[in-house]
Amino acid sequence: MYKKALLLSLLAICNFHAQNGLPFSSNKKVYIKGHSTLIGNNIVSTHPTKTYKGNSFNDVLNLKYIDVDKDKSTFSSSQATLATEQKNLKIEYAALYWSAIYKYDKGRTVTRNLEGHNKHIKQMFYEGDEIRSSDVNTVLFKTPNSEYRTINGNIIYDSFNLEHAFPETKPYVCYADVTSILQSLKQTNGDYTVANIKATQGMLSGGAAGGWLLYIIYEDENSTPKYFTTYNGFINVFKKPVDIVFEDFKAPETGKIKTALLLGALEGDKKFKTDICSFLDYKSETYIPLFNKLRPRLNFFNGSITLNENLYSNRIPNNENTLGFDLLKIEIPNSDNSIISNNMRHAQVSFISKADQFYLFFVAFETEINPIFLESKTNTASILSL
Repeated sequence: MYKKALLLSLLAICNFHAQNGLPFSSNKKVYIKGHSTLIGNNIVSTHPTKTYKGNSFNDVLNLKYIDVDKDKSTFSSSQATLATEQKNLKIEYAALYWSAIYKYDKGRTVTRNLEGHNKHIKQMFYEGDEIRSSDVNTVLFKTPNSEYRTINGNIIYDSFNLEHAFPETKPYVCYADVTSILQSLKQTNGDYTVANIKATQGMLSGGAAGGWLLYIIYEDENSTPKYFTTYNGFINVFKKPVDIVFEDFKAPETGKIKTALLLGALEGDKKFKTDICSFLDYKSETYIPLFNKLRPRLNFFNGSITLNENLYSNRIPNNENTLGFDLLKIEIPNSDNSIISNNMRHAQVSFISKADQFYLFFVAFETEINPIFLESKTNTASILSL
């Protein structure tokens, strides 16, 4: 079954190139006793500071930059709070991602008369100012009790200069390793703000969207040994499945195994359905859809920010509908260890949508691992550092 899954994954990678986007590739692997979390917020909404609770289709809304920092030198900003049970975190890894729909600076709708069958037909079109910056990888980052610092990130993918890539939306995604910044903090819990993320304002076919996330791995000697991995890429998920295989770990020999998935995506509309996230059950050779009370199995990407069974509301503004910007951490149901079984060394997730296409830009996976396997990885790391 594993060879079959790997073959399907390789075929899916070939399909990646046929689609618009950038195939996902492994970015970071961490083996420690610890935990992971993510925080973040969206960056465009119907009002700069007020909370949006509506359910309108995204492309009928006149969107504006969120700007909550009361700093006239910034044009966009949103805030999220890190609140872990541990007060002084020993940061192992921290990554900042930001992504947005950015065809041009401002979009609008126009109505034109069309000639047809001796009748004047009025039809609405989307158009923009055709002004768009290529400097999407520079933002401002504020940690608890500090001032803004400039972050010059890496552009993972920007479709703007690619002629046939996403012509109606022109999305991008950027990444910065901010581990050293968080390791230097006296206090890691608190408010984080990201400013000057660029996105299309106004109206756009399909709707504009954008935001940021901060992904953190931290040590905890009282935790079980775990494997954490992140993947970078940018994929349009629509009609054809997108599969990712996680490897380079070994599950515990005995006992129940806890595992989780963390994701970031654009364009998941709250009112559109049929977007699905599934994990491969190797025992039954079937995919098991993930879902909970906040993320239905047929509307998994629904414009929300969630941590397991809870809405992540510790942010400003606290938009219930983040208008096409999804962040989440969800525990993978592993009843009877059917998805991650004892001694297993691989797992596979699959994404598909039949109507509500979305752009996947961040994937992270974590699972409990064999203590001896953790020791072997730690020893290898120590030898390599000599």
